[in-house]
Amino acid sequence: MKFATLPNDTLDGRLIIVSKDSKKAVDATTIAPNLLSAVQHWQEKSADLQALYDQLNAGELADAFDFDASACLAPLPRSPQWLDASAFLNHGKLMEEAFNTDPIADFDTIPVMYQGASDDFQGPTVDIPMPSELDGIDFEGEFGVVMAEVPMSASPEDAAKAIRLIVQINDWSLRALGPREMNSGFGFLQAKPSSSFAPVAVTLTN
Repeated sequence: MKFATLPNDTLDGRLIIVSKDSKKAVDATTIAPNLLSAVQHWQEKSADLQALYDQLNAGELADAFDFDASACLAPLPRSPQWLDASAFLNHGKLMEEAFNTDPIADFDTIPVMYQGASDDFQGPTVDIPMPSELDGIDFEGEFGVVMAEVPMSASPEDAAKAIRLIVQINDWSLRALGPREMNSGFGFLQAKPSSSFAPVAVTLTN
């Protein structure tokens, strides 16, 4: 399935389902008001959402409309949690060289991760406000995984069962502010502005 979010008068926007070819969409708020609610109630809602998606792709819905990616918010405009990890060893080594920091202990076996702000994710086409180019504005293309609740001490197999959606991200950084925050021992804050998201979130199948 493919989901997107259009603006309304709420912080979480309104949920729409997008056709497989990304040409059509249909309102899904009769099933779930927004994508966050759909994820939180996935076991109850996914069958109805799948049925609506199938009808949309079959051309059976009179209320379907043209999908406009530029009108979308981030699929999840905000989230209860945001964790950003470095999954590529070479990326971490390049960062150590760029910022002249000491090697990270256990980097080869334990993912490097920080907990960031998740209160105002940005949409695919909005202008991103930045204080100054002197802060070293940069971004990285990333994939994100939207999870259901993951129990403490979950095995990799159990964690994989909690995957609900995949998203694409522009992860913004202010490189000039990064070294101080990394050396503080408390992690990123000002150096990591809110990320931008591609308009559509997709399930692992269909």
